[in-house]
Amino acid sequence: MRQISEMILRAHQYFTVLIILFSSSLGAQEYPDENFDEATGLEIMQEVHQRHQQFAFIYEEQSMVMIDRNGDRDTRRVKRYSRVEDDGTVKFLLLFESPDEIKGVALLASRDASGKTKKYIYLPAFGEQLIESMSSGLDGKFLGTDFSIESITGEVLDDYIYVRRADIKINETGCFVIDVYRREEGFSENMLATGKQAIRRHIIPKNNFYITKTEYFDKQGRVYKKQTHHDLRPVDGRMWRADMILMEDSKEQHSSLIKIDRRVFSRDYVSADIFTAAWLFKNHPFVSTPDIDDKEVHSEDEDTEGILNQQSNSSVNLEAGFAQ
Repeated sequence: MRQISEMILRAHQYFTVLIILFSSSLGAQEYPDENFDEATGLEIMQEVHQRHQQFAFIYEEQSMVMIDRNGDRDTRRVKRYSRVEDDGTVKFLLLFESPDEIKGVALLASRDASGKTKKYIYLPAFGEQLIESMSSGLDGKFLGTDFSIESITGEVLDDYIYVRRADIKINETGCFVIDVYRREEGFSENMLATGKQAIRRHIIPKNNFYITKTEYFDKQGRVYKKQTHHDLRPVDGRMWRADMILMEDSKEQHSSLIKIDRRVFSRDYVSADIFTAAWLFKNHPFVSTPDIDDKEVHSEDEDTEGILNQQSNSSVNLEAGFAQ
């Protein structure tokens, strides 16, 4: 009885915290609803990216906490680097610092001005090579977290069709509701009445145009996963950032929380050489891990497992990947 009571109490506390966090994410007062009464879903998403995706040099230190269905926790330390070049190319590096079994593992990505994206995984235990990810990164779990590669690096607007639904209010704050559909050949917005299923839905407060909630749909239209952003604050003009990001997978009863411990907007922290294989190989060289079972480490890691399966024909030399 006592164990059941304690479980109920913990569940109540957990959901109370979530309600408080989500309310705080909506309460930030910034710019009023401008001339977006008749805006399309794409125009709203373009405004979102224009306001919040443009800062050229960002360095972050993050704590990542994963909680499974039994309440067990796994904590990781991560460094995140992003840089925008003069030609519009965006470079991104996510580097794991701890625990020891994944120290030095990295996701290296670049997206040119046309939206073409390249994604590579560096696994020190496999030696000096980058493994190209051919995965779309839409649904897979990256390194056992509830985040996919795309949810970490951000979606490319040209890859999707955005449909505006009826606006809603949450805690008296007006919000846009945008359904997201995969863009397919011959498929356009005026064909959506045929019953095409959205893959996710963005909730965007009108006062700051920052996506505070994303719901992910399965093929039957049921929400199986949701991502929420909390502790929002302005960092530069109309640009906002969240200091906490929570991804909850109701199907797997698993959640991942990212907390931003430190954030620096500076060119000095994200020099161009950081986004190269040479820098990774030098600063995070091969370390033998004979006691680690690769199958066990990656058994539930869909994105990484797919990458490992590509290893034999996808290994690339550093400079080949990012010098193009």
